[in-house]
Amino acid sequence: MPFCLNSARLVKTSLALLCGIVLVASLAATSPAHAARTCAGADVALKAGRAFVDAAHTQRPSDFAQALDNYADMKRISLFALGKYRRQLPADKIDEFVKLTSRYVANTLADFARKFRATNISLIDCRGNNVATRLEFGARPAKRATWRIAGGKVIDVNVQYVWLAQLLRDNFVGILKNAGGNIAVLFSHIGAQPVANSN
Repeated sequence: MPFCLNSARLVKTSLALLCGIVLVASLAATSPAHAARTCAGADVALKAGRAFVDAAHTQRPSDFAQALDNYADMKRISLFALGKYRRQLPADKIDEFVKLTSRYVANTLADFARKFRATNISLIDCRGNNVATRLEFGARPAKRATWRIAGGKVIDVNVQYVWLAQLLRDNFVGILKNAGGNIAVLFSHIGAQPVANSN
């Protein structure tokens, strides 16, 4: 159980850092048109950034959930997070699992939205489906973030050498391992999140 709790804290902190990344995307020095010419994936990141900036202003989980739905491949991320336990998820439960995972991530982003105040993001380069960017935080040291894009959607982000989808996977797999592979335990864990609403 301590492992699960520590893993949950780690994934929430790291997902919150992801929030900080997307919140500053609309402040990019590179224009969307220029980014699109340089790397199509960069344009995806900038559009996602605007949606998350709007969600940060309201701090409503429902707005973050909408941004995730529009710009992140949450089905792919959710199923990846199951790791070797993917086969434990019945086909008729996939949609519910993706919905609960999206809500889990959206609530985490909303909880930590106000803690990040980056000032700028700029494009470094593109290699395959990875888009490398530089994040600036005023007086604080800049950070490198790499966005992984597939099918016009964000499927992962690397911050300080940590892939966040992999971190989510480590959390979910840890819970399932401790539960003997019982998928119902994971459903209970992520289903405990409050339902997002627009009020």
